[in-house]
Amino acid sequence: MVQRHAESGPLRGIERATSHPLAVVLTAVIGAVAVIALGFVMKSTQADQQLVVTLNQTHTGWWGAVGSAVYRSIEPLPAVVITLVIAALVWAVSRSLRTAILFGLTVAFTWLPVAAVKVLVDRPRPDATLLAHPFSPLQTDGSFPSGHTAYVVALTVAFWFLLRGTRFSWIPVVLGIAATVLVGLAVVSDGLHFPTDVLGSVVWALTTAAAVRWLVVDVIAARVGRRSPA
Repeated sequence: MVQRHAESGPLRGIERATSHPLAVVLTAVIGAVAVIALGFVMKSTQADQQLVVTLNQTHTGWWGAVGSAVYRSIEPLPAVVITLVIAALVWAVSRSLRTAILFGLTVAFTWLPVAAVKVLVDRPRPDATLLAHPFSPLQTDGSFPSGHTAYVVALTVAFWFLLRGTRFSWIPVVLGIAATVLVGLAVVSDGLHFPTDVLGSVVWALTTAAAVRWLVVDVIAARVGRRSPA
């Protein structure tokens, strides 16, 4: 039987069982519905286009370089590589391959469904003809929600799950807020996303991550563990 280490050892907080699974599932459903509804409303109005135009005017000099670098560094393929590297580090520190896998799956299953929401909502990217510094190459996929922002928030929440119950649990909160603000400002000033794309991603990740962790850890991993030979 595969043993669980939810209450001992470093970086094992992600394995702690969910006390109220129904609540986290309902939160995820409500959050997903709210995000999708926001996407369709903003698609029909494009009410925050002017905010993109204004922020894009700052996309020069060092900030322009930083914004572009942030966007390119956490595109899907680099983000997958980053997640695998971090999961390997979690394995090394926790000495538990199970913990590392659960961490990676929590990040992935919180982040990747955003691609389906993009297809469903199909909100066009900000109008490049209105921008002082349009991004190159032109991005043609859906704008809502921001996959980059969803990834950063998913990573933040997964780190918090790892460290919850320890004296270090505040670290992912502080660093995650800073990283989310940086990424949000970068993708909007790049002219690639609307502010509401960023907002939608934050709401999506914050409301779905706990349900994803419950599904990955309490449901799937627990059943796999029960079926493993002693």
